[in-house]
Amino acid sequence: MAAKIYLANFDKLSAAINAEVLKYVKRLNGTAELAVFKTSEAFEKKFPAAQFTRIILSEEGTLLNTKQLAGWLNPRMSKNMVFLVGSAYGIEPEIKQSADLLLSLSPLTFSHEHAFLLLAEQVYRCLMVIKGHPYHHG
Repeated sequence: MAAKIYLANFDKLSAAINAEVLKYVKRLNGTAELAVFKTSEAFEKKFPAAQFTRIILSEEGTLLNTKQLAGWLNPRMSKNMVFLVGSAYGIEPEIKQSADLLLSLSPLTFSHEHAFLLLAEQVYRCLMVIKGHPYHHG
């Protein structure tokens, strides 16, 4: 398993979405943490590209199903990971260029909060697939 998985974004989440995201974080038993940043500089300082596998959500990213994403994550689980959801204004090109994976959740556009919640559930689901847990039925 990864040393740590971080779910990061540039906007504070509403109380309702945050509560839902925290349900998945708690299920991961200390494997995952949330991080909120006001600037890309703060993100870069906390998660240097050389020390973290970076998965950045982007509309032009690769579409993967859950098993494909789990398969991509599995060989990289020994290194710290950060999943990043941008603000309503997106993510700076320099950060996108540093991604190990640009990931699209869907061709549809979601608010950053809904994307963050979908991401939290998918990270949890992928880890259950990797562990062979029956949570994922597909």
